[in-house]
Amino acid sequence: MSVRHNEVHALEFVSMQSMSTLELIQEWAVMSAWMMAPLALILAARTQQSFGFVFMSVLGFLGLWAFAGIPIGIAMSLLHNFNHAVVSAALLATAGAYQFSRRHEQAVLDCMETSDSDMWFGIRTGWTCFVACGPLMVGAYAVMPSSPWLMLAITVVMAAEFISSNRFIVARSVGLVAAMAAVGVLFLAGPITFGDLPTVNHHQHQ
Repeated sequence: MSVRHNEVHALEFVSMQSMSTLELIQEWAVMSAWMMAPLALILAARTQQSFGFVFMSVLGFLGLWAFAGIPIGIAMSLLHNFNHAVVSAALLATAGAYQFSRRHEQAVLDCMETSDSDMWFGIRTGWTCFVACGPLMVGAYAVMPSSPWLMLAITVVMAAEFISSNRFIVARSVGLVAAMAAVGVLFLAGPITFGDLPTVNHHQHQ
């Protein structure tokens, strides 16, 4: 049983490492849809506008995040040429430091602003939330294991940062966790393949 498990794990490792740039972009889009849709819905619902407004704004929000996957997928494909653990740790450390920055704080506040224009509201909110959460999402994308529960936990934490009255405490707590994860990846983890994350089409790479 153990030998069989190791063989399957090795096959998955090779498969994920050989993912094309297009596959990496698709993985980002699916991850973004799963993890950012609840936040997009919360922010749109806060406007107390019509169902059509909410639907169009969520669509614009997720479209912006999916589009951001193009440069991110290309970058991740290029980063295959480097030591995965070192690069992943660097991405997590950068995300952790960014959680403490004023730029992050301002982006969160900008993301909370409302508007009367449905699609434009979604695109603008998606962009400001990408500025706020992008580094953390990229770090998660690089190292997150195949666990939908971890995806759910990160989604809840990000939503809490936006709706909590103690959002800055939440942001700094996330920053500390990301920093500790960076240390763990660098010194405790084995080889890591970019894009090894839980999505609905993960089985296609096995």
